[in-house]
Amino acid sequence: MSWFESVKTRLSRTRHRAPAGPPVRPRGWAQRHRGLLSAVVVVLLGALLVAIKPWENCGAGLRSVDADEKSSGSSYACVGINLESGPMRENDPFTELEKFIKARNDEAGNDFRTIVVLENFTPDPKVDSQPIDFVKHEVQGAITAAWPKNGRAGIRLLLANYGSNATHWKDVAEEIVAAAASQHIVAVTDVGVSSEHSRALVAELSAKGIATIGATVTADNMNVDPQGKRIDNFFRVGPTNTDEARAAAGYIAAHGFRRVMMVRGTGVEDTYATTLADAFQSASKVPILFTKGYNSIPLFDASREDYLRNLFRGYHSDICGAKPDLIYFAGRGLDLGAFVKALAGDGACEGLDSVTVMTGDDASTLAGKPLPLDKDIGVRLRYTALAYPDQWDMFAADPAYPTYKKNHDNFVAEFTRRFPRGGLWDGAAMIEHDAVAVAVRAAGDNVSADPVSVPDVVRNIDCNSSVPGATGAIAFDRTTGNQLDKVLPILSIDPDGSVHPVDLVWSRGRPLNTAPDCGR
Repeated sequence: MSWFESVKTRLSRTRHRAPAGPPVRPRGWAQRHRGLLSAVVVVLLGALLVAIKPWENCGAGLRSVDADEKSSGSSYACVGINLESGPMRENDPFTELEKFIKARNDEAGNDFRTIVVLENFTPDPKVDSQPIDFVKHEVQGAITAAWPKNGRAGIRLLLANYGSNATHWKDVAEEIVAAAASQHIVAVTDVGVSSEHSRALVAELSAKGIATIGATVTADNMNVDPQGKRIDNFFRVGPTNTDEARAAAGYIAAHGFRRVMMVRGTGVEDTYATTLADAFQSASKVPILFTKGYNSIPLFDASREDYLRNLFRGYHSDICGAKPDLIYFAGRGLDLGAFVKALAGDGACEGLDSVTVMTGDDASTLAGKPLPLDKDIGVRLRYTALAYPDQWDMFAADPAYPTYKKNHDNFVAEFTRRFPRGGLWDGAAMIEHDAVAVAVRAAGDNVSADPVSVPDVVRNIDCNSSVPGATGAIAFDRTTGNQLDKVLPILSIDPDGSVHPVDLVWSRGRPLNTAPDCGR
């Protein structure tokens, strides 16, 4: 084929090819700057995510921390101060109370004072001993004191959560301190359980000039910091463990018990158990035959109760051999439940048909729950309580009875306006009511909204200017911050969980307003 013919053939093939499509258009700005546009989109999305924080489960004043979802029912917990009164975990059991608090806070106006209720609002059943209902009753008592029918206007309540075992005490301390001025915080009340963590938290708040009014914290060393220095701005409306131990020792001696043994918690962190044991050791008027110790350490593969019940089974031979007529249990209520189950149900003892078990106020967490106290060995369960409804009926002959009874009845009337009367039986609502009542008094007596001005106002609440409380007249020792002359009901728990009064004693043997307590 000649050169001319080959060119002609190629041209012919080209003319018969399929169309190549639309003509090529110039590239737009987005196509020419595709890399820059992608970077801008990434930056904008990042800014949006930071702004709305879809991974953040907690509201203002709170920090999200991981939780054991299997045991607690939530993958996260919110620790800090709940400024918006929102949920603090998934399926929050305090939701209804938080909604009520928010609604009342919104009505407080601009000239307000805030009282904080500090507790563990996200407990882990594997680690923590206080049941949800007990803490609910505390919040209900706080509400009753903060917002009575004819109460002081401008009071707000906020819940603060230090989490399981008070592990996140530093986080909550930082959030409370940060919010103190803007929220006009009068005082932090309750404090939950006595422990090294809660003691460190109280010391930190005191160092920042914030008053703390303990309700259920009874460990003797709660008013000293971990270095042994007095925590100046700590007060408590409840008794000390020394008060409880003295009351128990007096009851034991008066009722003819002669063979006493003790079971004591030895965990360094649990100052409630260790100081209660030490106090009873010092106060007992009857020689203690022997002591058994236990440590309620958290385990990854067993619940606290199951572990301890198995441990307490090992005490059986010692108890059968010693044949005590009374066992003093210096430990948490949850641990006590495991102990009495093992004692009553793990076999009979020759010559020991029954035994009395006595303990401190944490046994109130067992109130209303059936216990197997009437099996192989009969168990009579007694405890020194923080409070008990209608407790004043046992002091009807006392000259102070009409005043105490009137104050108590006023509290019950206010409480039952909103909540079921059944919430009173563990005493939690009564004792927290009194802590908040002190804070309300301080708010009313103080001309300043600065939190650092409050401790001196609280210090002036002595027996000459006591606060009328549900549990009695509230006044503070100027040296220790402890309440003067706390009254202590001694209660029994029956197998069906019902609670009954046994006795009522004063921590110092006499009512308030009698010499030499005044003027300290």
